[in-house]
Amino acid sequence: MTLLTPSVRAPPSHLYGKDWPKVFFEPLVGALSAITVDDMGREALKAKLSKIVIANTTSSYGASAFTFEGGTLTIDHEPHTNVDDVTLRTEALRELLERSL
Repeated sequence: MTLLTPSVRAPPSHLYGKDWPKVFFEPLVGALSAITVDDMGREALKAKLSKIVIANTTSSYGASAFTFEGGTLTIDHEPHTNVDDVTLRTEALRELLERSL
């Protein structure tokens, strides 16, 4: 279900352990947890989501960095921009998934 895409513009490696969890993984886990709180959400996600792509190919950040098309959720976010906005990214991902399911 998960595809990790190599970064086109790699940030300094010392930022991976600090920034990547906050930018990519914590919001993703939070949004998926919120959607799958009940059977209806779990079934909808299972029926519609087939792949997750995490990338750094654009200069996008915030809600503009998220798309859901053809069963693929793409998070194409600058890995070191607005790092501490975890809650905002979580809510934006949750809202995108809710609209798309």
